[in-house]
Amino acid sequence: MLRITHVISDANVGGAGIQLAYLTEALRDTFDFEIIVPQGSALLSRLPKEGVRITPFSFSPESGLSFRDIRAFARYFRRTKPQIVHTHAALSARVGALVAGIGPRLSTRHCAKKGVTALGSGQRALYNACTTLTVATAKAAERDLIAEGIPRERIRTLLNGTPPTRCLSQAQQAALRQLLGLRATDIVLGCCARLEHVKGQDLLLRAAAMLKPRYPSLHVLLVGDGGQRSALQALTARLGLLRSVHFTGYVDDPAPYQNLFTVNVNPSRGTETSCLATSECMSLGTPTVASDFGGNPDMIEDGLSGRLFRTDDPTALASTLDELLSVPGRLPSMRDGARRVYREKFTLAGMANAYKQLYFSIIEH
Repeated sequence: MLRITHVISDANVGGAGIQLAYLTEALRDTFDFEIIVPQGSALLSRLPKEGVRITPFSFSPESGLSFRDIRAFARYFRRTKPQIVHTHAALSARVGALVAGIGPRLSTRHCAKKGVTALGSGQRALYNACTTLTVATAKAAERDLIAEGIPRERIRTLLNGTPPTRCLSQAQQAALRQLLGLRATDIVLGCCARLEHVKGQDLLLRAAAMLKPRYPSLHVLLVGDGGQRSALQALTARLGLLRSVHFTGYVDDPAPYQNLFTVNVNPSRGTETSCLATSECMSLGTPTVASDFGGNPDMIEDGLSGRLFRTDDPTALASTLDELLSVPGRLPSMRDGARRVYREKFTLAGMANAYKQLYFSIIEH
């Protein structure tokens, strides 16, 4: 069985870690997977409990180079001898694999950036030496890599996929609504993401304040936690939305809350490629209103499975949501479109099959 070691530098639970958990769980009977994470990483709680070796390792969660980490990874790879090393922002691990003579060496670009510039000659030389191939999780990430000067032939674009989100029974949904103080007729604008500036939850709150006079039953459900929680709670108070905005905090399983969304909102102003929360909501038939940043335009068929709005513009977000909510029949038609796009492009089975083909083909060549 092909031995593949993934190294991920995340100290927290984010989309990259969840995607890696989905992937290794789906292919654990096909490949001998090991996942290396920083010691004490919160991601440990989300990784597979069976069939995948999980190794906490003493290395910096930062993505830059550390000579101490390079030496440690080189010693470890010489001992464990993986056939492929696949890193997620952990550059030192990839260089360590090169030093240890391990190859192929893969990396994944999980984010899209603003203002991408070409790499310097030294950075390109390092990339060419230590990276066999880079996986881009969206066309936006692929464009960034090309703009940085990464050769196109060293890039493969493989979209993220998710298992279908489970549907709650009507009784279960009613119980959760009661817990949150929601009625069955309330409009729920949901957002599942870390509470950080790049995720743009402040834009959703400002848009909700604009919409509230027209839609008194409108509520916002923010699923997740992060460094901006206090600032967002303060903004909620200033906007007069304390009774209409609900903070769940971090949850291992967002599915129950996603079942309550009237519209999934992805207001990201940075990093977004193929967002897992968007595909999870698509599987339920929930339309998404998303910023036109990064990979969002590749996920949303504007007007068919959801809508796009101008990034960083809360007025545009409010206007787009108003168009959806004010026209009878528009949301039901988009629910069918969301399910179709999920089935065609964003299933876990589709992602797993693409990676299976990639791993075997790269070893053969």
